[in-house]
Amino acid sequence: MSVSILQINFTFSGSRAEYEAASLPNAAPIAAIPGLGWKIWLINTATCEAGGIYRFDDENTAEAFAKDVEVMLRGNPSFGNISVKQFGVIETLTAITRGPISQPSRARTFNQMAAEALAAVPSITPDEARRRLEQDPNTLVIDVRDAADIAQTGTVPGAVNLSLGALTYLADNEVPEDWRDPRLADRSRPIITTCILGPMGALGGKLLHDMGFSNVQILKGGVQAWIDAGLPVTDNRVG
Repeated sequence: MSVSILQINFTFSGSRAEYEAASLPNAAPIAAIPGLGWKIWLINTATCEAGGIYRFDDENTAEAFAKDVEVMLRGNPSFGNISVKQFGVIETLTAITRGPISQPSRARTFNQMAAEALAAVPSITPDEARRRLEQDPNTLVIDVRDAADIAQTGTVPGAVNLSLGALTYLADNEVPEDWRDPRLADRSRPIITTCILGPMGALGGKLLHDMGFSNVQILKGGVQAWIDAGLPVTDNRVG
């Protein structure tokens, strides 16, 4: 299999800020596409053109993605003058000019992992979470921070403190029983994960999602957003 490059260009309506805001939710799902090494996002505000250059591991994966994207773009009236082109790579010459065609590192940064988690698991606003807790007392709020951090800021009233590291085994039904947390025995139980600003809560929510929990949501903006919404906090002495 040989490396394949996609070049996708189109015109768009609206401002750069509007285009970026509309595209942001798509970034993490695109990053998670199997066989995609990277994407460079392109924009020319003077001509209202945007698009991207994509590096795929093989031609078939690139071709399948190109077809799906073209259908999506042509179905959206905000986009016009759509151009989708697929290229092979002259690897000997590209290596001399330091083109990034080698297999890229699959390492993920904290922010990338948080973005992927937020794309995979639904979020809930503080006010929606408050109503959920009032309507369904069985909802479990998990603050995944260390206890010392919670003591400094407080947390959602009634939340339990299960740190992100401990959650990996506390939620696992196959570890010895005394390692588990009985509050996590029911994988259909409604759960809201949080931290102070949201990213660690997102990682906790994604962890539970990947372990088979079917009703998990992430508190959007974390405990800080809860505070900013004028909702009460407590130190809880949770555990």
